[in-house]
Amino acid sequence: MIQRINVQFFATFRDIFGTKAMEVTVKPGTNIGELLGLIFNTEERRKKIFDNGKVKPYVIILKNGRHIQHLDGVETEVKEGDKVSIFPAIAGG
Repeated sequence: MIQRINVQFFATFRDIFGTKAMEVTVKPGTNIGELLGLIFNTEERRKKIFDNGKVKPYVIILKNGRHIQHLDGVETEVKEGDKVSIFPAIAGG
């Protein structure tokens, strides 16, 4: 059985993917880290989110509006209908 996950991109990630959102199909038990591996599927894309195999600290990832740091990090499981939002850190002055 597959599960559909809605992934939303913001700021520079919209430029990288050329879209605001995409639907990704995954197997049950897939976590955020695995989902990111599926989405960031080229070397150029991987460089934008990963540093030595880990998500860069300035990247903000929400699952259904909750920061994954307050869940299980990249081990957070995704389920049918979940919304995952990916933001670069926003700086201003």
